[in-house]
Amino acid sequence: MKLTTRKKTIAAFITIALTAIVIVSVNSSIVTNPPVTGEVEVPLQVKQIFERACFSCHSNKTNLSWFDKLPVVSSIVAHDVTEARKRFNFSEWDKLSPVDKKATLWEIYNMVNAGKMPLRSYTAIHPEAKVSKADISILKDYLNTLKVSHINDTAIAHETIIQRLQWQKQQVAADTLHVSANGITYMPEYRNWQVMSTTSRFDNGTMRIMYANPIAYQAIKSKNINPWPNGSVIAKVVWEKREDSEGNVHPGKFVNIQYMIRDNDKYKDTEGWGFARFDTPKLKPYGTILSFKKCIACHQVVKKTGFVFDLSTKN
Repeated sequence: MKLTTRKKTIAAFITIALTAIVIVSVNSSIVTNPPVTGEVEVPLQVKQIFERACFSCHSNKTNLSWFDKLPVVSSIVAHDVTEARKRFNFSEWDKLSPVDKKATLWEIYNMVNAGKMPLRSYTAIHPEAKVSKADISILKDYLNTLKVSHINDTAIAHETIIQRLQWQKQQVAADTLHVSANGITYMPEYRNWQVMSTTSRFDNGTMRIMYANPIAYQAIKSKNINPWPNGSVIAKVVWEKREDSEGNVHPGKFVNIQYMIRDNDKYKDTEGWGFARFDTPKLKPYGTILSFKKCIACHQVVKKTGFVFDLSTKN
């Protein structure tokens, strides 16, 4: 009797388990592939790397393996693909501006070079997606061809002077009228902060000055940056880089000012940092809540410095 009861119990358990699997399978999310609106425009070698290592999540050409379609697993895969496409989608490349296209390519390179992408959990079961040192070299060589240079002439120099004067007047007239999508207000007081570092971006032809507010500056001096204390604010002022015929580099047009604000509770979804950007002399707020999540994705490569690029070497 006891043996029969045990068999019935096991049979009932198996039946329940199979029923649950069937229910989950029926309700599992299915990855669909919307139409491709615009292919990424890069050399063939580069595109082949993207297709092999990135397209399964970051495109509308997701090709699922049989084990990706298993119950429960398919729901996880569907979620990962949805989130990946939100960050950037190779099949909707036409929706990005030229500047955003270049920035996205550099973000991809930084994440791949740092070993953050493709995810190890993905390459463990999709080994063909692994990126080799040779692949990274190909990506870097291509990005180096996108270097921007500006050579001054008299007309450009005159235009730059006028533009800078207009920017200065705009700063004074509208210091507190600009608010980012996530509620961060433009802070003109950065002009009185400590200069943290100066940097140059050869890929997009810009130069920038970074400022640290008193809390951030003290954190740098005391090497208390991992994590940074709440209240730390870093400002980055970006200018076009102009080069004259003798090779001397000068600031050109004002491009934008960017802020990073430290608040562990308010910005917990982006590693405790709030991001904001104000473009052109009119200080037009840039971006959406989702776009700021892309910011921290790029900053993941400098986790050791509390997600902050370009710290001063003299701290």
